[in-house]
Amino acid sequence: MQIVVNGEVREILSECTVFQLLENQAVTLKAAVVELNGKILTQEHWQSTLLQTGDRLEILIFMGGG
Repeated sequence: MQIVVNGEVREILSECTVFQLLENQAVTLKAAVVELNGKILTQEHWQSTLLQTGDRLEILIFMGGG
């Protein structure tokens, strides 16, 4: 199925959760914020939220530095 991640169309397997997608993308989970279809999705819902065809995700990763 197709979803949009940070503005790019991606093909993913069906029955994929937000958590699984982040793990597959090697995202540092503690530093990430996820917006799903225009709404912030809290980390407590990542493992239970199944992605659907046409979903739009924005993944933001905070980085330290100075």
